[in-house]
Amino acid sequence: MDLPMDVQVELDELRRDSESWWYTTRRKLLREAAMQAVHGKREARVLDLRCAAQLQFDDPALYRVCNVHGSLRTLAFRQTEGDEDLVCSRAEELGFASNSFDAIVAGDVLQSEADDVSALREMRRVLKEGGLLCLTVPAYSFLWGEDDEARGHQRRYTVSELRRKLNTSGFQVHRASYFVASAFLPLVVGRAARDIFRKSISHHRHYPHPSRLANAAMGTLLDGERHLLHYINLPFGTRVVCWALKPALVAEAVTVPAWERKWAQQPLAQGSG
Repeated sequence: MDLPMDVQVELDELRRDSESWWYTTRRKLLREAAMQAVHGKREARVLDLRCAAQLQFDDPALYRVCNVHGSLRTLAFRQTEGDEDLVCSRAEELGFASNSFDAIVAGDVLQSEADDVSALREMRRVLKEGGLLCLTVPAYSFLWGEDDEARGHQRRYTVSELRRKLNTSGFQVHRASYFVASAFLPLVVGRAARDIFRKSISHHRHYPHPSRLANAAMGTLLDGERHLLHYINLPFGTRVVCWALKPALVAEAVTVPAWERKWAQQPLAQGSG
């Protein structure tokens, strides 16, 4: 059965996106975070927001992945690509019980939410105590462009702003770094050229997709950045990546003075009469 033209165009766009250098690198980054979070655990559960990591564990008895997206068309596309356990839900209203997941990976989710703090608090709610949240977001408001508007983005972030919002939402930030430093200078130059020659630049729904050679070259550069992140935080980039934990509740040890303990053990004698 032939699909409507607009649906076919959107599916083709999703397929090209999934093969691009950023989506490929993001998958590797989120998969690595998820595997580290569930390592050594049995019956662990991972929530993949926006279906960004495309996780597939070899033993479903040990690990289970729940893929969540707010778009039915995107979920339909992911189903054709072989993903399972697909759920349609908004990040601000996740339809899961509290303390359900050992890890959450969220690839480029927050920038599209009207209330990003509420979305973070909802992620914290469904995450188990001590569970890991790994997320990526676009960096720097001065890099805002037509692509952000076409994809329905609300904002871009700095590392300090993302840290502050995670802390406000009850997370303990483990690490936060810029990423995709290789594309930072070309993107800054491109933004400057757009501002200078605004009238001569045609508007696209998305930026043109790079050639296979350029795609492979950027993928190789970002693989190097991804390995470098194991040792240092990058000082700039077009994306921010953050690892945060949901703190475990610790009961406070209350010290009772000796005189109060003695008084509690020996109640006053009752008066006669």
